[in-house]
Amino acid sequence: MTQSSTRLAAELPPCDYRPAVYDGPSRQQVLIDRQRFCNPAIFTLYSEPLMIVEGHLQYLFDETGRRYLDMLAGISTVSCGHCHPQVTQRVSRQLQRLQHASTIYLHPNFSELAAKLAARLPGDLEVTYFTNSGSEANDLAVHLARLYTGCLDVIAVRSGYHGGSFGSMGLTGVYTWKYPSAQGTCIYHTICPDPYRSPFNGTAEEIAEKSVQDMEQVILSSTSGQIAGFLAEPIQGVGGVTHGAPNYLRGAYDLVRRHGGL
Repeated sequence: MTQSSTRLAAELPPCDYRPAVYDGPSRQQVLIDRQRFCNPAIFTLYSEPLMIVEGHLQYLFDETGRRYLDMLAGISTVSCGHCHPQVTQRVSRQLQRLQHASTIYLHPNFSELAAKLAARLPGDLEVTYFTNSGSEANDLAVHLARLYTGCLDVIAVRSGYHGGSFGSMGLTGVYTWKYPSAQGTCIYHTICPDPYRSPFNGTAEEIAEKSVQDMEQVILSSTSGQIAGFLAEPIQGVGGVTHGAPNYLRGAYDLVRRHGGL
């Protein structure tokens, strides 16, 4: 008895939204201009890269009007959806009033956002330092930790991604995102508690405990014994969308505090 297999084509659910007719340069011209005038380090995926010209909530549209489901949220930058009506309305209203003002002057939105963030943060965390990017935020975090503790050494986790600036590239533990140039100094990488690819055996909790022990060996063998801080992604992205057991961060926190860090 034989059983034939059929391949079911995935179909997007109906959508009433209709994108505008695209009247810009052709996809081929965009590709030519990008290759000629743009930094080659900014790469595209696929042999025939997709050109996106419009978005609506969870959907994207190419120059032909074809609809796609965005399953990455714009690589985690548009969690409210593309061109969400409430977001675009508020942005448009603000641009009509004031586009930019330096922080040397007062504006209610600045402190209002900081107050709303403080209301959501735990404990006595209530001060926000706004930055332009994640790379800048990580650079700032290391800088502040070093100034506060008076120590230079920083511990980061292998396979972690923290940015592409001078300092954050040094924190990053993935070779494909590190280039042969000077990077942040006095940064040491410890084993990731990933229960699937760890060199340690045991349960996820046991692997996490052994990973903390490895971190202590890194501190005792590669640093002065007094560290400024420890950086880790709660869930690694570039490293494989993985995380360690909850006892890893608790153990890492206690270890770092014993060695003077933040």
